[in-house]
Amino acid sequence: MLRISCWILTGLFPISLLIFSCNGQAQSPSTTEPEPVSETKIPKYYELSDAVRCAFLDQDGIMWFGTNNEGLYRLEDSVFTQYTVEDGLCSNYISCIEADDRGDLWFGTDAGLCRYNGQTFTPVPIPWDGNEDLWGPGMNANLVLCLLNDQKGLLWLGTWGNGVHRFDPRRETDTGTYEFSSYLQDQGSLYEDSLHRNVIQSMLEDREGNIWLTSMSHGGVSRYDGKTFTQFTMEDGLSDDMVFSCLEDHEGNIWLGMLGNRAGTLQKYDGRSFTEFREVDGLCSRNIINMFEDRTGKLWLGSGRGELCIYNPNAAGELKFSAFTNADGKTFNKIRFITEDASGNIWFGGNYGQLYHYDGHTLNDFTQKGS
Repeated sequence: MLRISCWILTGLFPISLLIFSCNGQAQSPSTTEPEPVSETKIPKYYELSDAVRCAFLDQDGIMWFGTNNEGLYRLEDSVFTQYTVEDGLCSNYISCIEADDRGDLWFGTDAGLCRYNGQTFTPVPIPWDGNEDLWGPGMNANLVLCLLNDQKGLLWLGTWGNGVHRFDPRRETDTGTYEFSSYLQDQGSLYEDSLHRNVIQSMLEDREGNIWLTSMSHGGVSRYDGKTFTQFTMEDGLSDDMVFSCLEDHEGNIWLGMLGNRAGTLQKYDGRSFTEFREVDGLCSRNIINMFEDRTGKLWLGSGRGELCIYNPNAAGELKFSAFTNADGKTFNKIRFITEDASGNIWFGGNYGQLYHYDGHTLNDFTQKGS
């Protein structure tokens, strides 16, 4: 039986309960503090490494959240339920979440893949190239950074240094394994030991069925049309070849967010050419680690180094970028996720246990406070 730890939505959350969601207006919202839960608990002070890595809205309207070190949380009927390795979870580090066509949930962890069928968690081995510890302790090719369920029902997983793999979750062998196809292991920079370490940080499938994959190890961006991969590099117009995030907007444009260590910045690709947006244009930070488009067509840009930023393409004049603030003018930094729930409310959060819910008017702060 699963060990259950529940937290009411109107109460304080464990810090790693950071959730990814985003939707709302660019206006300065009011901020309300939720009433604490009635149970007695020891407050915890969260640090930089305490963060929610990802969030996912499943087919039943349930939100799932993956954290750095507190496992997994499920939000249903305003109640959070926690799952950890003590409940069978494969790892307490959850970096990404996806569902297959059957409704099973898949979690990317620092120990590989984990499947949840609604009752049990099952570890799933993924391919290795003999260099599991490419980057050293805590940064190895076991780490699954992103997941994508494509239109054909195939699951793609991007890894930390071992390229991307694809498999059919409907074709499980008697031993609980799957047949994987592996790609892009030989792209990006060669390191001192003459090995590639292609880090696939994010993925998307566009409206035409192309798969876009971004590389953080100087591999630029790759587009797969079902037969061949086309690579985009700085020679093709990228401002950098270390690309952290990607998004397709409602008009079919592909947006790319760079790591920002060098000249990289926010770029839009319209199918023909790249358009750059820089700080001189109002961009809050060149470091863009996640993006979300809300129902009004605004882009929300999360950064590990700058402020949560909104890009409004319909704004008059040159003031298209603006930092998101609350009623007191507070800005929000180190935002690791932005997404929305079934009601269209925006959730965002990040390091230090940040967790906020925004309904377009009021910003609710669910970050756990020490006393």
